[in-house]
Order: sequence, then structure tokens, then C-alpha cells
Amino acid sequence: MRHRITEMEAGLWSLGVFAIITILVFCGRLQTVDAQSALLVNRYDLGGFGTSLMQLFTSYGRELVWGLLVLVMFLFGNRNTKVLALELGVLFLLGALLADLCKILLPRPRPFPAIPVTLRVPNETDSSYPSGHALIVSIGAAFCLASFRRRILAGLLTFEAGIVCYSRVYLGVHYPLDVAGGVLLGIAIALVGTSLLRKYVHPHLTRTAEATERILGKGYVDL
Repeated sequence: MRHRITEMEAGLWSLGVFAIITILVFCGRLQTVDAQSALLVNRYDLGGFGTSLMQLFTSYGRELVWGLLVLVMFLFGNRNTKVLALELGVLFLLGALLADLCKILLPRPRPFPAIPVTLRVPNETDSSYPSGHALIVSIGAAFCLASFRRRILAGLLTFEAGIVCYSRVYLGVHYPLDVAGGVLLGIAIALVGTSLLRKYVHPHLTRTAEATERILGKGYVDL
């Protein structure tokens, strides 16, 4: 009988691959390939409309899209959806803290001016690794794919997360492995974090959702 991998196991595997990529990045073994890949993506000009679209996704596709999703789920969701919103909100907060910590502990210069990328947004000065945008949207995408019954919505949100990740390299502010690191760490946080929350914190989140229902009334959004 084949063993079905659990969310915890998948999250730990993702964390392990993140650790391997991190070691390779900071040993310099993949710098040439990473730089060439960054230039390949960055130099494929999407034109005025495509570039504006990438700028839009990179500016609003993280906090606005995913923040609004959590807010709508919490305010208008039924009890189960409210609990999902609380779980996702906790995971986003944890992801933001870990992203900042990684950027402090793992300083990596941005692609510009080390390689001749075309900057299509203002350059950023914090560490390039891992991509904070990729980390946050990957938490959201992995959580939705693992927890939402509405698969089409989960798929659309995952597609949105993919565009945000692509935009970071296309606009010239990240190497591809910065994004890969953010994606892997985000998946790990989503899957391991969800497993732990449901094991240890679920009753408290349910009580919070019940208290909210007494104030706002029962919601109707069921995800």
C-alpha cells in the first residue's frame, strides 16, 4: 500500500530543499546560472502593457490581494471560512517575520548593478534573498490549494501568485533563485504551520470565529 504524504511531510521536504538551495546560493556555486537566468527573463520585453501589468502585480499582488482575501473571508465567511481566515492571517504574520529575519541573516546584493539588468521599478536596498513577495504569495497559494474546497478559486489565486513571482525577476529586482527560495520557504511555512495550528491552536481559533459570528452574524461565504 502506497504511503500518502502528509502536509507536514511535504512542508518539511520543502524546507529541506530550501536549505539546500540556500547553501548553494551562498557558496556561489549557482551564481553564474542564476545571473544568466535573471538576464534571460529580464531581457524578454513584454512591451508597454505587459510591463505595466507586471508593475501592477508586484505593487498590489501581495498585500492588497491577499490582505483583502483574508478580510473578506473573515467578515463574510461562515464559521469554517472564518477559521481559515484566522489561520491564513497567522501564517502571513509568521511569514513576514521570517522573511525579515532571513534577509538579516542571509544578506545578498540585488542583481543591479552586479549584472546589467533593466530596472523597471525603483531598486530595493534590502537583501535579495529570499524574495519576500514570493514567500508571502506562496504561503497563500499553498494554503489555498491544501485547504479550499473551491478548487477553481484556489487555482486562480495560485496563478496570481505565479505572476507576482515572475514579475520580481522580470522587473529586475530579484534573481530566479531568490524567488525559488521564497516559494520553497513559503510552502514550508504554509504546510507545516497549518498542521501545527490545527493540532494545537484550532479550538482557540474556532472560539474566536464563534465570537465574531455573534457580532457580525453568520456569514455565507464557504471556501
